[in-house]
Amino acid sequence: MPAPVLLFLGAGPNVGLAVMKKFRADGYKIAAVARSEKPEITSAADKFITADLSADPANITAIFKEVQDTLGRPNVVVYNGYGATFAPDGSEPFKGVSPQALEKNLKVNTVSAYAAAAAFADLPATANPSDPNVFIYTGNMQGALLVDQTMTLGVGKNATYYFIELAANTYGKATPAGSKGFWYVADERTEKGYSVMTQIDGEAHAEFYAELARSKEQKAWNATFVKGKGYVDFETSRDRPLASVAGLMQQIGAKWPPA
Repeated sequence: MPAPVLLFLGAGPNVGLAVMKKFRADGYKIAAVARSEKPEITSAADKFITADLSADPANITAIFKEVQDTLGRPNVVVYNGYGATFAPDGSEPFKGVSPQALEKNLKVNTVSAYAAAAAFADLPATANPSDPNVFIYTGNMQGALLVDQTMTLGVGKNATYYFIELAANTYGKATPAGSKGFWYVADERTEKGYSVMTQIDGEAHAEFYAELARSKEQKAWNATFVKGKGYVDFETSRDRPLASVAGLMQQIGAKWPPA
């Protein structure tokens, strides 16, 4: 059987390198994408691709094709890219943050992530139904709180959380299980559920991402985790119900599509 493939988008020396090493030890072929080459990243990858995730999101399609042509179908895709523009004064979150800065940050936090999610959803079925088939977006706590100086990051993260949650509730619950992949936002927390902020633990991510890659059913899409413990539910009732346009229109006595 061919080795499974990990495609890691936004590979850096902390989370990226740790996850790549863990998956390689687990028998995966590794494709890494980053803005520039770093020896420790390229040496841990079977395929390295230079790309700026804040540039043209259309590049994502070409990245997926290149990985498929050289290593095979990606079984696990990790999207780890992010961008943030800090407001100088938290009491004035709009000042000093231009629309152009928001647009650039949205490209990496959301639009390229959307392109990657869409490309993953469009992949052919895995050769074996039991093969890994998982999409993981590296998140943070801004889905659960507001951070005054990092609005552009929070806007992008929350937009992405919406389509990951949607994918988890549609594709993730499709039958047979795993046929359309399992979908997660991974969010590292402290023991008390606080944001880890700059104390991001690459090894903890590696262990948890490997656990998610072994999913045989769609688990909580909002995958909050703690080093040494794995998944810990810090958000009660975080899941929102899945609705359709037709169903919502029916609730107000309107037809869809309109006549």
